[in-house]
Amino acid sequence: MVNAIILAGGYGTRLRPITCSIPKPMLPVVNKPLLNFIISKLVEDMPRINKVIIAVNYRAHDIEAYFKDAAKGWSCEIHVVDEKKPMGTGGALKFSQKLLEDDSSFMLNGDVITYFSYKDMHAQHVRTGAITTINAIRVPDVSRYGVLVSEPGGTRITEFFEKPRTTELITRYSPYPVNAGTYLLEPAIFDYIPADKKVSIEKDVFPNVVKDGKAHKFDFSGIWKDFGLPDEYLAGNFIILDEETRKRGTKNLIAPTASIDPTAKIVPPVCLDDGVQIRKHCPVGPRVILGKNCEVGDGTTITSSVLFEECYIDEKNEISQAILGDGVKTGTNVHLEGPAVLGSHVYIEDQVTLRASRAQTIKVCPWVTLSTEAVEHASSNGAFVH
Repeated sequence: MVNAIILAGGYGTRLRPITCSIPKPMLPVVNKPLLNFIISKLVEDMPRINKVIIAVNYRAHDIEAYFKDAAKGWSCEIHVVDEKKPMGTGGALKFSQKLLEDDSSFMLNGDVITYFSYKDMHAQHVRTGAITTINAIRVPDVSRYGVLVSEPGGTRITEFFEKPRTTELITRYSPYPVNAGTYLLEPAIFDYIPADKKVSIEKDVFPNVVKDGKAHKFDFSGIWKDFGLPDEYLAGNFIILDEETRKRGTKNLIAPTASIDPTAKIVPPVCLDDGVQIRKHCPVGPRVILGKNCEVGDGTTITSSVLFEECYIDEKNEISQAILGDGVKTGTNVHLEGPAVLGSHVYIEDQVTLRASRAQTIKVCPWVTLSTEAVEHASSNGAFVH
């Protein structure tokens, strides 16, 4: 049998304010929690998965509550493990050692979606006798990633180093295979991890496995998307939306209970969840995702945006490149041009205009009310923009 552990304890600080009330691994991706997509892809590709351990910390109760019910629909056991005290990627693995037992285990990040063959990765792992197999993808700039140097024409890793900083190293190793954040590990990996200590598996463990000649890479070239920043979160949603519509052979993903006025114009692809209402003369799309019970008023235009559940967008709004948390509401004639991230239950009054300037992102904390006067005052002081 094969197990899996998903690291889902991060704070998601770069995605605030939407992560103030939702842990990053539970953020909606095409209207399903990110963790839901990760587990679905894993068990679809590897029916032999016995257990999935979700290692949590920040807002652990949200993840526990969801999987208490959702776990009933999976073919494998799902265990949510709260570390209480963050111990790093290696520490989280060591903390779950008893649950993982004496089986091979995939290790995944809870904020990355990857489309590749887990089955093929497992087959190569068994064939090479590796303790660690790291999935690897080539990127044009390696400065943000761990670089994997391997034997010419082979898979055995001879060098592993995190995030090269000097221009010489970046130039030398770009484009080179980098650590894409999914690992397949043998129980022997625990011999490299000290107990009760904060440990980074990438910095403290993998270099030693490489020295022992027991680390291999698995090359792939499929979809690989990190959800760490607002623009990455939007782009990731749209990539998955494109992929899901392609797989289903349809232009849009529209729930049966969504209501669309005949005069509205839907520009594919869009995803509309249950209870969504789109009223008269609304151009919606392309690349728009609306959560449950969102309402869009007459004459409103929405493009390239993700709206969480229960958002109410009044008449004659223009919204683009925005992430709106649960329960965001607007008045009439609101213009919101992102990149923008609005926390839950923000209210924007009539006639307000918010436009992000180049290389900046508008961010509004939960439960804030924005009037024209407040926006003018805040903008003059550099507020809202980061």
